Amino acid sequence: MLFLHGFLESSTMWQVLDLPKDRSVLKVDLPGHGESIHVSNRSDSIEDMAKAVLEVMDEVGLNDFHVVGHSMGGYVAIAMKRMDKRVKRIMLLNSNYWTDSPQKVKDRKRVAEIVQTNQSHFIYEVIPNLFLHPEKYHERVKALIDEAMQMSPMVIAKASIAMSQRADATEFLLENAEDFMCVQGESDPIVSAKRMRRELAETNVHYIELADVGHMAHIESTSAINACLAEFMD
Repeated sequence: MLFLHGFLESSTMWQVLDLPKDRSVLKVDLPGHGESIHVSNRSDSIEDMAKAVLEVMDEVGLNDFHVVGHSMGGYVAIAMKRMDKRVKRIMLLNSNYWTDSPQKVKDRKRVAEIVQTNQSHFIYEVIPNLFLHPEKYHERVKALIDEAMQMSPMVIAKASIAMSQRADATEFLLENAEDFMCVQGESDPIVSAKRMRRELAETNVHYIELADVGHMAHIESTSAINACLAEFMD
């Protein structure tokens, strides 16, 4: 089981969950994040990040594995599956498979500009808004902010642009529907649950939607995500 965190996060995000004890678990920090904070030359595209993670899998010597990807980690997981047959099933957690809208592309480019001159303002603004009720998770929000503040503004900018340029994976997901589970917060401000619910309604993709949850489902609904992980592994 490979776990990939999202934008501005690190592998520490998985500490709140009950990860499987009956199989190998790998938690990788994506380029420029967490313990990979100095690996900034591998974050120019989602594909670059995917290749970097696959190199880690080569070093570990895994022949096949499943991936749980949160947000940007889900984008990387899809890119990995497109590149390498060792990637079996994927759980997209608060993530999606479509390309950004023209407005979203503009927003991500704006982020890349803002973070160069005012990183702290951006981070203090964006992280609380990932939660439906940030006031309930003050300590978690603070920890996320502190961690994100350690990142290089250039890496944050690169990752933002990389997400805006990622390829559409709708057809790929539908062609491999039984290999995907999508777990989504009903009130996620980043990924439209309404759109995902509509598009996956008549497919074989296993879709789970959590009520009263934003973009940080692993924190906002920990027990439900633990149950989703158990179902995913089964």
